[in-house]
Amino acid sequence: DNGHEVRLVGTHLDRDIIDSIKKTGVHPGLGRKVPETVRAYQLEEAREAFEGAEVALSGVNSFGVHWAGEQLASLLKPGMMVLSIAKGMEAAENGDLHILPEVLARGVPQDLRKQVSWSAIGGPSIAGEVAARRHDTCVVFAGRDADVLKKLATLFRTDYYHVWTSTDFIGVEGCAAMKNCYALGVGFAEGILEREGESGSKDRNYNYAAALFGQGAV
Repeated sequence: DNGHEVRLVGTHLDRDIIDSIKKTGVHPGLGRKVPETVRAYQLEEAREAFEGAEVALSGVNSFGVHWAGEQLASLLKPGMMVLSIAKGMEAAENGDLHILPEVLARGVPQDLRKQVSWSAIGGPSIAGEVAARRHDTCVVFAGRDADVLKKLATLFRTDYYHVWTSTDFIGVEGCAAMKNCYALGVGFAEGILEREGESGSKDRNYNYAAALFGQGAV
């Protein structure tokens, strides 16, 4: 919607999706027509897709971050900006936790790694709702370079996709990973009501949900 050319590169697991977009212009998972400014590429065409690109978004999930870093090692160019979408943290053998953008960056040779900016998007941001252009999507772009974050926010911000920025890279990424744990805990309260056949009760179990959330936050 901002007039940018978007090149969508699928992984080896996305061949059917990419084929569908190429042939019909429809994303089969979302059931929506892809804008004409979006071009789809199979993994083998990634080098062509990256030619002249300014920003690279890594949408591979947490299980594939190491693989994604290995792919980016041969595709990134100095000066490019990378945005990581995956949520989670990686535990090292010594117990340290690493945010996923750092794990992604480690797959790139050190010299090139230093010439690329690394940032991330903290949601929640459900793809289907963004595609539907709902006006309630709010995200945080986090990284260590405030100028890069400002530029990225300008590129992505629309009247339905609201972007804030933060240089608290670790804080935002940690919260983005933990929010899902909190959400699961709070969901237990509603699940207990359903199990007991009291989902229609006026006593909604909010106290129990709040207690779980409080314990999780502590």
